[in-house]
Amino acid sequence: MPANIDFLLERYEKMKTLRSPFDRDLLDIRDLVRPITVAFNNITGQYNMTRPETLYDGTAPQALEDLAGALSSYLTNPAERWFEIQLEGDYAATRDPDTLAWLEQVTEIIYNQYRNENVNINATLHECYLDIGGFGTTCAYQEWNQKLDCLSFSSKPLAQCFFMEDNTGRIDTVTRIMTWTVRQIKQEFGEVLPKKLMEIKDQDRPMEVLHFVFPRTDKIRGRVDGANKPFASVWVCLTTQEVLFESGYDSFPYHVGRWTKLAGEIYGRGPAKKCLPDIKMLNQMEKTLLKAGQKQVDPPLVLRNEGFLLPIKTAPGSLIYKEDEEAQITPLRFEGNLPWGEEKANQKRAFIEKCFCADWIRMEKENVEMTAYEVQDRRDEKLRMLAPMLGRMVNELHSPMIARSYFLLNQHNKIPPSPQMLQGRKLRVGYLSPASRAQTGAKATLISRHLQDLLPFAQTNPEILDSINIDGVARELALARGIPRSVIRSEEEVAQLRDSRKQMQQMQQVAGIAEPASKAIKNLADAQAQGGGM
Repeated sequence: MPANIDFLLERYEKMKTLRSPFDRDLLDIRDLVRPITVAFNNITGQYNMTRPETLYDGTAPQALEDLAGALSSYLTNPAERWFEIQLEGDYAATRDPDTLAWLEQVTEIIYNQYRNENVNINATLHECYLDIGGFGTTCAYQEWNQKLDCLSFSSKPLAQCFFMEDNTGRIDTVTRIMTWTVRQIKQEFGEVLPKKLMEIKDQDRPMEVLHFVFPRTDKIRGRVDGANKPFASVWVCLTTQEVLFESGYDSFPYHVGRWTKLAGEIYGRGPAKKCLPDIKMLNQMEKTLLKAGQKQVDPPLVLRNEGFLLPIKTAPGSLIYKEDEEAQITPLRFEGNLPWGEEKANQKRAFIEKCFCADWIRMEKENVEMTAYEVQDRRDEKLRMLAPMLGRMVNELHSPMIARSYFLLNQHNKIPPSPQMLQGRKLRVGYLSPASRAQTGAKATLISRHLQDLLPFAQTNPEILDSINIDGVARELALARGIPRSVIRSEEEVAQLRDSRKQMQQMQQVAGIAEPASKAIKNLADAQAQGGGM
């Protein structure tokens, strides 16, 4: 018994209604900030590669590109390690070499997958950052590629995606609409299709297709295949209102990230939303300035009525005929204030760039010489100011993405068996990116400043340093700076090393005392031997 089609279509209409208050702004942002994506007033159409008629200034699109590049560099730079698999809870409790080796091996297995060009994670994340910076919400999809035996990532156009949250505010339901031809549907689901689709002779006829993914606890009237799967997956042909395929997922395949959002809202708000009125005004100002500049360079002409034979030709080398010798052509004097308009437009550009965080992306020196440390400190400070937005992105996009990657790899026997000590222990994702280090760097800064404050007193009273756990300071600084945990010795290892060093010193001391005594005995024996010979 197939899933109830009426229930699914009713849910689709509800999800469209939930997004409708956002569609007006999303359409404007698409036209003025993120033009190369599916339009929100034509969600089943193809990508529009032409510039919208309302776009006269490229400040916002360029600022979005800069922000997306910065997020990629500071969060998920493919050229460096930006995460590692760790144990949940107190890491110091498990310093077993086998455990550390297994965690390192699992991390490297995931990285090797992400380095595979067929996995497509870097391009997907870049698209996600463009969407999240423009629309405030992004949607990525992760599945296992059976043919290539690897992970597979793709970014889905936000215009085609509709979401619902669970009781904790996390996205747990996604409906996606797309346009496929009958031929493409057969390639995806096989030659045997529902009755109405089978009757269609035109194999290239476009059809609207819906993909529903929702928790199986959302009971629908009728059976859904993929038994015992936590998430149901149902493909529906909206054109013929028939179910194409039913299955399920063991973990949620869509990763929906949001820049920031208000309580009670499902869809996020990005930097473009904050300055959308200014973006609109800047484009109108640029349009007006272009018209004003055109008038100044190529001004309108003032003609005497019936003094010239029309049409008047203004191209170089043209011939103009007139009837009255006294009639003259004079350009209309332009009275507009172009410098004032440019000044106001530049003010709008500066505000838009600031909304897209251009101040910390570019880190201009402002005519003040700074050391590399000072530049890094200022950039970390800016990144800490973005902690709420970056933290939400990590929790909603990166962590579920890595968790599902681990699940799929383990499901396909790519993860080695875990050591006995890890049985029953939970894993978590630890982040090593510059943005993450900027958040934890505050702890390192406080520790370093505290030590600096104590040093002057320690010169006169060294005992003041007894209140500091030097080993703890070294460990905390290393972790805050993102030093790999595998190179940090445990407390037990440090104690053994110090005991060995102490024993070695004692042996050297004993040897130092025994050597003069042995020499004295030898000298006395030599003297006695010489005396006896005499």
